[in-house]
Amino acid sequence: ATTSLSGYVRTSYQWAMGDAGGQLEDAGTNYSVGGDKRDRFALDIISLTLASPKSAGDWGAGYNVQLWLGPDASDLLNNDDDGEVAVKNAYVSLNVPVGKGLDVKLGRFDTILGMESLDYNLNPHYSHSWGFAIEPTIHEGLSASYQLTDNIGLTLMLANTIDATSNANGQSNGDRKTYGVALSLKAPESLGFLSGSTLDVAYINGKTDTGADAIQNLYIAASVPLPVDKLSAGVAFDTRKDGGGSSQSDSVMGVYVEYEASDKLTLNLRGERVEDGPSLNIGSATNNSDAWDLTITANYKLWDGVSTRLEYRNTTLDSSEGSAIDKNNSSVFANVIYEF
Repeated sequence: ATTSLSGYVRTSYQWAMGDAGGQLEDAGTNYSVGGDKRDRFALDIISLTLASPKSAGDWGAGYNVQLWLGPDASDLLNNDDDGEVAVKNAYVSLNVPVGKGLDVKLGRFDTILGMESLDYNLNPHYSHSWGFAIEPTIHEGLSASYQLTDNIGLTLMLANTIDATSNANGQSNGDRKTYGVALSLKAPESLGFLSGSTLDVAYINGKTDTGADAIQNLYIAASVPLPVDKLSAGVAFDTRKDGGGSSQSDSVMGVYVEYEASDKLTLNLRGERVEDGPSLNIGSATNNSDAWDLTITANYKLWDGVSTRLEYRNTTLDSSEGSAIDKNNSSVFANVIYEF
């Protein structure tokens, strides 16, 4: 009787402007999870979630199961068989009566770091950021969250791998587990104009199911109230280090701005500075190139339960490899999401 059904349907159209070549073209047409959707209509995903909140009492328990159906489902997990059905989340949620209550998840769950979500309906933009591209997405294991005070939250995680591989055991790499910690801070009202500011810091260290080197992800994000009504802003810094040496690092600094122009119209801007490394390779497969990225999105709610987005995105490389690659890649996206 407590189980609820919710979800969303996401469709899109992408217009790839110009004809950038090589690796940048590949990156420009795959900003989000899913294959190349250049110059075509696309059914991206259907998300279905069955969930039950934790029952009352010190030892309350609940569950969450989220399924992805559609073309993008095959790209969700690293070892999928290219089918159009995938399990995104499936975990048991348990309350452990320690102090104020420890919230424990066991199973498959979203990563503990990042400004943006795998679930498109939770993001201000249609396309994902370059910061998102170097972050983990899904883990299988356990996480435990505890609210130390009203303004300080702590989450610890232990998982099989750092990548989204189903039922990985890592035995080929010495059965090394992935671990992570996330700290969330919110400024109290006593700080005056800084009241409501947030700071999130998270760190994850682990290996992929087949990789031999440890991968480290560090994430720092902050938001500060602005003196302009209905205007908000935040910054996020992501870095990923794959193995040893500074040349094995990718990093992205992002700035997010949102303005509620009306009850129905919201305008969002995202600017990113990308320090390209082995994970992104947005210059080419053999010669990386740093880049600037700008995304502008208008979100208009005309129908109940529907988000309609029109988005422009441009990625500009610092350097060009002659005629082999264009320095600029621009795309226009139209996106409709129905939530239920």
